[in-house]
Amino acid sequence: MTPERLEPFRQALVDLRRRLRDGALEPGARVTAKEVADQLKLSHTPVREALSRLAGEGLLEDRRGDGFFVPELSAADVAVLYRLSEQFLLMCQGAARSPSPPSRSTPAPEEQDPVRAVERLFLAWATESGSRVIVDAYRTTMLQLAPVRRREVQLIDDLAQEAQALQRLADPSQRPSRPTAIQDFHRRRVALAEPLAQLLAPQNPENE
Repeated sequence: MTPERLEPFRQALVDLRRRLRDGALEPGARVTAKEVADQLKLSHTPVREALSRLAGEGLLEDRRGDGFFVPELSAADVAVLYRLSEQFLLMCQGAARSPSPPSRSTPAPEEQDPVRAVERLFLAWATESGSRVIVDAYRTTMLQLAPVRRREVQLIDDLAQEAQALQRLADPSQRPSRPTAIQDFHRRRVALAEPLAQLLAPQNPENE
C-alpha cells in the first residue's frame, strides 16, 4: 500500500525538522522558501508557513527582508541548552507514570551512531512523563542541540561506551539510577560549552 502523502505544510515542517536534526542545516545557514519548495516540489506558501512555525519555536531566525537563518550558538547558549535538556529529563523521571515499551527505550539494532542512540533513549525516557507539554519542549531543545551534539565526537572519545552505559538504565528497574546518569551526562558537556561553540562557528576551518 502506498503511504499517504503528507499535506504540504506538514511535509515541509517534517523535512525541515529532519534537516535540523541531522545537521544538514548548520548554524548560520540561510534557508529560503524557494529552495525548500523547489526541492520538495511544493508551492512557496506552505513552506513559508513551516519556516514561520520553526521561527516561532526558536529553531530559525526570521530576519525580515533577509530570510530565515539557523541560529548561531554562543558558548553560553550551548551551556543553557544542555542545562535545559537536563532539567526536562529530570522532570520526566520525577513525573514518570509507567515505563515505556522496550521497543521505544531501545534503539533499533542497526543504530550504530551513539549520539542518535542516546537521543532516542532520552526521548523515550521523556515520554514516560505522560506530559505532552514537557515532551514537546524537550523535542525542541533536542533540535536546538542537534548541531552541538554532532560536534561531541570531536571532543569526547568514549561516546559509544557512554551510550552503552546509559542503555543499561533503560530497564524500568534501573530508574532510580537515571537522575545521576542524566546529570553526569549533561554536566560533562556544559564543561565543554566553549570548545563546542568554537567548533560550531561558521568561520571555523573544522566546519568546512
